Amino acid sequence: MRKFKTLATKTPIELISYINEYKQTHPNLEMLIGCDSQNRKKETFYAIVIGLYTPKKGAHVLYTKFEVPREKDNVTRLINEVWFSVEVAEQIRTELDIRAKFIDIDLNPDPKYKSNAALNSAVGIVTGMGYTVRHKGHSPMMTYAADNLVKL
Repeated sequence: MRKFKTLATKTPIELISYINEYKQTHPNLEMLIGCDSQNRKKETFYAIVIGLYTPKKGAHVLYTKFEVPREKDNVTRLINEVWFSVEVAEQIRTELDIRAKFIDIDLNPDPKYKSNAALNSAVGIVTGMGYTVRHKGHSPMMTYAADNLVKL
């Protein structure tokens, strides 16, 4: 189980109980999930971000960061980002019966970008698991947040 923190305070939390308590005071909660990664030297760094979004009020952001041995293949690294997001979404759905409104993926629909090679597979994974996907060009807010975190 990955250790999550709040973005605002960097305080470690127990993910499921935290979201459950947050939901009690924010009944219109929408959950957005995304992941980004970056290769550095011999490691790949990942950041998974969960936005607990209240319409017209903004998002409360939770995150986890971790590293693994370097993913040498770009498509593998990008698909891992998608699986990590889906894995967290499924854990929350299973334990709290809260379904993510969107899973944001950091892939580009324009074939001139390398990430496009993984787009069809990634969209298939997310939609096949019953979630709505957003990719570049469709405001994937959580991957923007994850991108900033993975660079720290």
